[in-house]
Amino acid sequence: MTLAAPGRGPALALVAPFFLAAPLGLALAGLILAFSNGDTLLAINAPRTVALTHAAVIGWLTMGIFGAVYQLGPAVLGGRLVSSRLARVHFFVHATVVPAFVWTFWQWDVRLMGYAASGLVLSFILFLINAFPAIGTLRRGALPARYLGASLVMLAVTAGFGITWAGTLQHLWFPVTMGRLAGHAHLGLLGWLGLTLMGVAYQLAPMFNVVQRKRPVAGGPILALTVTAALGGGLVLMADPGPWVRLAVAAAMAAGPGAWGIEMLRLMLARSRRTLDVQGRATFVSLGFLVVTICLGLLAAIGKPVSPGHEPTRLLLGYGIAGVSGWAGIMLIGNSYKILPFLVWYHRYRQLAGIRPVPVVADIYSEGAARAVLAVHTTGTIVAIAGALLGDLNILRAGGLMLTLGAALHMVSLAHIVLAPHAPAPRRIGPGEVATR
Repeated sequence: MTLAAPGRGPALALVAPFFLAAPLGLALAGLILAFSNGDTLLAINAPRTVALTHAAVIGWLTMGIFGAVYQLGPAVLGGRLVSSRLARVHFFVHATVVPAFVWTFWQWDVRLMGYAASGLVLSFILFLINAFPAIGTLRRGALPARYLGASLVMLAVTAGFGITWAGTLQHLWFPVTMGRLAGHAHLGLLGWLGLTLMGVAYQLAPMFNVVQRKRPVAGGPILALTVTAALGGGLVLMADPGPWVRLAVAAAMAAGPGAWGIEMLRLMLARSRRTLDVQGRATFVSLGFLVVTICLGLLAAIGKPVSPGHEPTRLLLGYGIAGVSGWAGIMLIGNSYKILPFLVWYHRYRQLAGIRPVPVVADIYSEGAARAVLAVHTTGTIVAIAGALLGDLNILRAGGLMLTLGAALHMVSLAHIVLAPHAPAPRRIGPGEVATR
């Protein structure tokens, strides 16, 4: 873990829009799920399923990660942004392209899909121009920087395959098989999202929970294992292998995150801060969903023989919901209630400290509201997974509505952090003290 130096980070007005806009992607995905039809439970490549997957991954999680990297890179990892103006242009491009991209999947308009995919690739290029310098040097960099560097490479690889798949849907260069879809999906989900969240957790979990007695012991090998499994496994899946090869690939892909989860659990149990706040609770809940994700992923690799109702789509859908909304999503929600309040405090109240009473970071967000967001989102994720596994469309739709509600509450609470005035909490009067104004 490296120490934070927020003065090197970008302005609040640059980072905050990414965090504020991110829940809109989840809300869109939840609404698509809430209005899903029978095809959602019959084919994992149904247009609406592909649309909601991209809304959640590139509209929600990726948008939030953009903001986190722009802040944590310069402030914690010692890098710098090439241009703040470029980052603002990037936000506008991504926020504009994502709804169009999701809509082309919903309508399955392959001609417009290619144009929207090109815009999305442009967004990723703009991000990578700033992100690589932002995370600093990798040769001797901290463990989180090495994870982020690897994840940025995987983002470029994933985008390359994605634009190719969009092009072949329009021009019919070759068939986009289920294996090729699975390879592209896992390059993005494990290679980009997974590595990013794992690396950020190595920095934020010890920092926010005051872990001093333990240090990561296998961060480097876990990184190497995860990169190898994501890249190699993704390419193997594109060849449409048989069930036993798929199971071996799934086991290899599960090994890195599984070992990382054990490391996180070990660090969290050694924390000095015994009372868990929302970020600590989110970390434990996220680790629970990681276990569910690994179990469902291994079963999904076996396929029809172990699928509920002998319909593999149920397992695949439950697996995706557990990994995206559960493991990655809950980790992102918890971290947002630490990163954004700290930025607001630093940019708005730091210079007033010692001159007049100012709020502390804990006063800038509502712990109760944050717990409510976490509870609604967690419940919605569990309900959606249950609906997928049971093959019950009504339960699945209910889960989608709950996820949309959780996203709305999250966005409102984050907007309150950024826009509302904050007052210091009343201080308790100790023995022999006198109340003063």
